[in-house]
Amino acid sequence: MSAMKLKLALLLGLLSTNAVMAFDAAGVEPPVLTDGHQNSSGKGCSAIRALKPAELPQPWRSAVTEIVMKCEPMEGVDKEPDAATNTVAILRPGAVSLRGIPVVELRHGASWAGDDVQHVLDAPYAKVAQTIAAYVRARCSAAFGPGARISDSCDPVFDSGDGGFFVKTSETGGTYFHPDPDNPRRSILAVAWSE
Repeated sequence: MSAMKLKLALLLGLLSTNAVMAFDAAGVEPPVLTDGHQNSSGKGCSAIRALKPAELPQPWRSAVTEIVMKCEPMEGVDKEPDAATNTVAILRPGAVSLRGIPVVELRHGASWAGDDVQHVLDAPYAKVAQTIAAYVRARCSAAFGPGARISDSCDPVFDSGDGGFFVKTSETGGTYFHPDPDNPRRSILAVAWSE
């Protein structure tokens, strides 16, 4: 077999294995993991379903192996049936990173009363806190636009009690980074708001 044919065979072989292309999630919007939340008022959990990985946009479609949703009934604003969901997307090992830190899960909690999107990082808080603080500060500053005077609006406020930090990005929410309470070898970057 000639060298050219061998290279072509290798290339075709790589393309046919559905190899996952690794990507950095910095600046890439996390995907919506459920369908029907907008119709849950008056219907509750029966209106909502978890998406299948194949329904996600790229690059997430290739990175997600499974999506699991738990739904809890709750009262809506006017006491009508509504729903709160907690959804987890399991990621292929090595498929997603955030500033070079492996991301192992995406989590999304949603209801009419709030929203919480989390990247679960496969690194302890203390090891990556400064990297993530710089990333959060840069994203916050970029939201103000070029040349804007930001002063200390984007500086993380550190929690000396439980660890972690918070950057307020609106009247009802912000960005949080803290140790994963269920696994000390992991940390969680969350963007959340609540009523």
